Amino acid sequence: MTNLSKSWLDLPEAPPVTGMYELVLEVSDLVASERFYTEAIGLPVATRWGDERPATWLSLGNEGFLGLWPVESGGEVAIHNGRGGAHVHFALRIPIGTIDQAQARLEELGFAVERVDFGNGNVAIYLEDPDGNVVELTEIRLLWDGTAAS
Repeated sequence: MTNLSKSWLDLPEAPPVTGMYELVLEVSDLVASERFYTEAIGLPVATRWGDERPATWLSLGNEGFLGLWPVESGGEVAIHNGRGGAHVHFALRIPIGTIDQAQARLEELGFAVERVDFGNGNVAIYLEDPDGNVVELTEIRLLWDGTAAS
């Protein structure tokens, strides 16, 4: 429970967030989801958890991870009663110049892919994973504040 009576202005400044470390999706079929993210999207497996709390962790670059958990791996058996939850949409950055390759590959695999050109060299493709989560693969040249992406 938060202390809403205390003014946020009276608190020390929050430390800056430096990036996403992990995101967890609750999945109905761990095998199907792992196959989608490894074979269709191309994410490497970082680790798998065993029978007591099954999960697959996939690498997002060098220091970020996507967790796939069946329902039984969350709640009471999870840290802080965590659950994966149902996510509507998340985006994964891919290298500039690879969006056409990614789209062609996914369409060859039979996925319905929607493409959006946001201008300024920013292009994204969207598809659904086995649980209906919307996965975005995006090439970003210009950030929201107008600065160049690194």
